[in-house]
Amino acid sequence: MVTNLKFYVLTVVSIFLALAIGIYIGFMFDAQDILLSQKEDIVAQLEERFNYLKEENEKIKRDIADISEENKRLYEFNRTVYGEIIKDRLSGVKISIIETNDDYIYTGIKQTLEASGAEVTSITTIKDSLLSDKDAIEAIFKKINKVEDIEGDVVKLTIDQIVQAIILGKNSDIIQSLNDEGIIDASGSYIQPSDYIIIAGGSKNKVEDKINLIDNRIIDISKKANVPIIGIEKQSVKFSYIEKYKDKRISTVDNVDTIIGKVALILAMDGRPGNYGVKPSAESLVPDPSAAIFD
Repeated sequence: MVTNLKFYVLTVVSIFLALAIGIYIGFMFDAQDILLSQKEDIVAQLEERFNYLKEENEKIKRDIADISEENKRLYEFNRTVYGEIIKDRLSGVKISIIETNDDYIYTGIKQTLEASGAEVTSITTIKDSLLSDKDAIEAIFKKINKVEDIEGDVVKLTIDQIVQAIILGKNSDIIQSLNDEGIIDASGSYIQPSDYIIIAGGSKNKVEDKINLIDNRIIDISKKANVPIIGIEKQSVKFSYIEKYKDKRISTVDNVDTIIGKVALILAMDGRPGNYGVKPSAESLVPDPSAAIFD
């Protein structure tokens, strides 16, 4: 009897075990079908997404090509009409350009000013040696001014005389001597007074002290002499001076190496003061040509 009971128990267990194995095998086959179906769905979705991205990429390429062509047309248009916009705006105005360092070259500004009818009387570039070679500065200052001792900061005193010589058009011996020593680069005529000063800034190194010693002093002297002054720099400079110029309450153009910036410069000098360009300090891109002119 016991033997038969064991047999029945083993039989029942075997049946349930076989049933469980069958269910498991069946589930695995179903799961494999489900996974295969999901895999196919994922592949289909990826293919659909890839095709969409491919179409979007082609569309973006076409848009870029269209924008590039439009930019070329706009540039050609600006180049063509730019001369007419600035023509004779500054007729007869005598302008002196002072570059407060030689990190960036502003040679194109002279042509723009002359195209507007102005006369660029002089271009003066102040080199770093004005600050670094004080012995040479002192020797030149003493010789020109015929003094034995110097009262005050020789750099400030020298800047004063440089700017006064440019503005007044006289006592240019200091400029000639500094130019001969390679401390500044001076070109043009310094024998006639200036109607307008352009100060060109921007540098490759952070030079807070230099701005205070040179740029701010140039601005202050020009204002004291009632000679209008405007600050300019290129669109891409490592360290911008424009905010400092704006703090001194003078007009500025921060992208003067572009056609738009050149137009803004001429219009601003034509009696539309303000801060123009593309940098955060700018109040607008260009002056309003229809705005009232301020003398």
